[in-house]
Amino acid sequence: MTPGSIWCVTDGLAGHRSQLRGLSEALQRRCHAPVVWLSPDSTPPEAPPWLILAAGRRTHWRALRLRCQYGGRLVVLMRPSLPRRLFDLCILPDHDGVPEGPRTWLTCGPLNPVAAQTTLATHAGLILLGGPSRHHSWSPEDLEQQLRQLRQALPGVRWTAGTSRRTPEATLGILATLEDSRFRVMPAQAAPPGWLLSQFQQCGIIWVTEDSAAMVYEALSSGASVGVLKVPRRHDSRVSRGLDALVEAGRLSTLPQLKANRDMPASGPPLQEADRIAARLIDHFA
Repeated sequence: MTPGSIWCVTDGLAGHRSQLRGLSEALQRRCHAPVVWLSPDSTPPEAPPWLILAAGRRTHWRALRLRCQYGGRLVVLMRPSLPRRLFDLCILPDHDGVPEGPRTWLTCGPLNPVAAQTTLATHAGLILLGGPSRHHSWSPEDLEQQLRQLRQALPGVRWTAGTSRRTPEATLGILATLEDSRFRVMPAQAAPPGWLLSQFQQCGIIWVTEDSAAMVYEALSSGASVGVLKVPRRHDSRVSRGLDALVEAGRLSTLPQLKANRDMPASGPPLQEADRIAARLIDHFA
């Protein structure tokens, strides 16, 4: 089956674009449908779409107008700002706490484009650092202690630490003091395009600060053994409770567990939610 095209309506935000990319690429692998990316002010092609995918509140009205004018099925990723009944389908992370229904499908975390890898280097470790956010504060001193404990617990691992644009300057200074032949730093501003995806394709051990929940789910999608570094919480949230549930289920490691076991256990089968949803979408809208 070769359906019509897939239109991805994007607001340009990296996280939203990543979710759209994950699902559209998974659909392409199965049905070879062409993908058209539409910004808020771009002109759509004349040929009507098979699916319209939208992510981000700024895209919802635009996507509804496109469906009204050109047809197609409208699928929104993440919890919409408008009533869900307006869309043909809503795909939401299960930590949102919305029950599944005929027009609401749930996923384990947000969708992403990370493909499961069959061969990963167990001596290659990746550390992904976020920064203070609406739900988390930040303690550079506590993070430094955790990084030193991590290196001590896994002495045979060569580490790469990647920062984000939220990572405070004080933390960058601490990372500079840790840098040596077995610990290198990749600042967000210096990372080339595609750097993070290439790391997911190589590193068998990944640790992520808990404020960066989307990256936790990306790491779990790669097939690596994944751990979570603690960050002070301003308050509990649906997202943080979702990560706690993954720890309870044995999908995520913590530093106390690592120090007790002296090894990184497998995180279970790789999450491949984009592929699962793509297969279900094709059956549903065939």
